[in-house]
Amino acid sequence: MTNKFGITAIIISLVSLCCSVVCLCTALNANGGNTAAASDEGGDMQYVMYVGTNDKDTYQLEMTTEEAKNIVDEVCLKYFEGYTLQEATGAWTDEKKNITHEYTLVCYFDGADKETVYKAADELIEKLNQNSVLIEEDKINIEYYSGK
Repeated sequence: MTNKFGITAIIISLVSLCCSVVCLCTALNANGGNTAAASDEGGDMQYVMYVGTNDKDTYQLEMTTEEAKNIVDEVCLKYFEGYTLQEATGAWTDEKKNITHEYTLVCYFDGADKETVYKAADELIEKLNQNSVLIEEDKINIEYYSGK
């Protein structure tokens, strides 16, 4: 079962990487490959928050994955009009060289601001008893296309 979970995590990581490459290529094509033009034109910010679920004190998942998802959902909907959630597996090495794998929730916030992302992160750190969450910040162009 662990091997299937690891393979699933690798597949999810590869799909996420491919999506990032497609977004980057689309952005470069939209401005003729000029990366300076993309940063000068404005655009929207996308924040990606990687939220581990192992308790910082026990290094174990102290709740069900469904409970963790419910907490993340409650907090994200409190601070944002919408978000996208992906499930993943994260791994890290602590200061004593212990390797820990954990169920991780990856949240995408389009058009958000850093202050609000930090407020949500503070609440998630407290509710899930984390040391920290990883926050990625990307400048992107967002369009909600509804057809012709």
